[in-house]
Amino acid sequence: MPFAIPSQSVLCNAFGSASPYAQLQKKTQTSTRAARLARPELYTAWSVADDAKQKAVQLSDAAVKEFDKASNAAQAKVGKIELYSAKYYASCTFGGLLACVSSTLSYLLCTPH
Repeated sequence: MPFAIPSQSVLCNAFGSASPYAQLQKKTQTSTRAARLARPELYTAWSVADDAKQKAVQLSDAAVKEFDKASNAAQAKVGKIELYSAKYYASCTFGGLLACVSSTLSYLLCTPH
């Protein structure tokens, strides 16, 4: 019956890589650099992709701020809508009708007959 229960070394080989300790140990082993390798912090390169990412983040943050301002203004004007109230269902119905009508009109107007 000793073959039914795996030994500790078999378990470590099978499941040891999933351990956080093993992953930390791998990081420290791979992060040690050779003495003759270049230090990347001394040779930074300007990347167009990084510049575009930064610009996209800035625009996204600005859009979120504007959306929050508009949302707060609309909530101040209309008031807070309680979940599952009559006002909630009325606004959902109106929004759904508006979406369906606008998509139907755009389909009818934009497709050739």
